[in-house]
Amino acid sequence: MENKTGKYFKYAIGEIVLVVIGILIALQINNWNEKNKNDQLANVYLMDFKRDLETDIASLEERININIANSKTVDSIFFTLATKNKLSNEELVHFFNQNMSLVNESYFIPEKMTIRQFEAGNNSQLISSKAFNDKLFKYYSENDRNEMNGEKSLQLYQHHFYTREISLPLMSGDIFYNTAGTSLGRPNLDLNDLKMNTEYMWSLGGKKTSTDLQTLKYANIKAMAEDLIKTIDLEYESQQ
Repeated sequence: MENKTGKYFKYAIGEIVLVVIGILIALQINNWNEKNKNDQLANVYLMDFKRDLETDIASLEERININIANSKTVDSIFFTLATKNKLSNEELVHFFNQNMSLVNESYFIPEKMTIRQFEAGNNSQLISSKAFNDKLFKYYSENDRNEMNGEKSLQLYQHHFYTREISLPLMSGDIFYNTAGTSLGRPNLDLNDLKMNTEYMWSLGGKKTSTDLQTLKYANIKAMAEDLIKTIDLEYESQQ
């Protein structure tokens, strides 16, 4: 009986050990599957972030080019005012079109679809790289500050001052005649009066200064996006 009891006891212990080993193996497989699933999801987010950043860079480059052109246009208008007292009909139309190209603001809003999904799903733990998370936070924080402060302030200046003060002095009879075929009885444009128009001259200077500052801000944000893409590429390679 003692021999049988010993055998049963050893058998029972063996069964328990096998069950425990089986459970541990199952847990290990489950953990591996979960990690593999999380790694795949992390890679999806990395590529989605990269896609959004590439979209941002393309938009920023377009905004920068427009701003550079607008700044040169202001310089050209100042040059015309400094060197001319009267304009031919062709020069008048060109001068009018130059001024009208300045009445719209440049505005950049980054693509935020991926960052919103990333934050809503509380997925920050998927990507453990501190370098990536720090740069990601810095990039979108910088854009939020720029949008709430710089972009909105410039938009207010544009709507309340630049657009109005640049366009209204150009509503002259000769410009109407050349663009619409009738002067509407309005007096012709006088460049000397325009030079003495403080609001017009201030708005031109303000438009150029604001545009140049915005271009520098856009260039900084673009550099941050490009640096973040490099970090994403390194992180993606490490996941493979």
